[in-house]
Amino acid sequence: MDLIDRKILHILANNSHTSSIEIGEKVGLSVPAVNKRIQKMQESAQIKHFTITTDPKSMEKPIVAYILLVIRFGNEVDKLLECVNEDCDILECYAVTGEYDYIIKVCASSIEKLEEKLLHLKRQKGVVKSHTMLSLMEHKFQPTVLPDIK
Repeated sequence: MDLIDRKILHILANNSHTSSIEIGEKVGLSVPAVNKRIQKMQESAQIKHFTITTDPKSMEKPIVAYILLVIRFGNEVDKLLECVNEDCDILECYAVTGEYDYIIKVCASSIEKLEEKLLHLKRQKGVVKSHTMLSLMEHKFQPTVLPDIK
């Protein structure tokens, strides 16, 4: 990945609808050259997919929380991950090191709905302990990892 690829990624991360014409003008390439570079980055999985980001408040799901879980390992992990993958309000799930085994980011329309989601997760076989933190304010959100531009 060279400097031009990095610049293209930054442009697309800012607005994935930026046309190849605009990108070409910004990085000094022709439209076919820009398209070829984007295609190459997709094929090498440097670009996984193009998507949108939404605002939880405008989607009527203003409650954002992080749920930390401790689980017994075994078949329970697969069942927990199945539960996580079935719920579209569970935005992220990571296996982590330390006192807890998983951290889950969830959104909800109300505290009551959040409690329902939390109780559903806690009822999953193998869940031993949980800890929930409410997000008060988002100060930075960067949905993608970008390369440095030097």
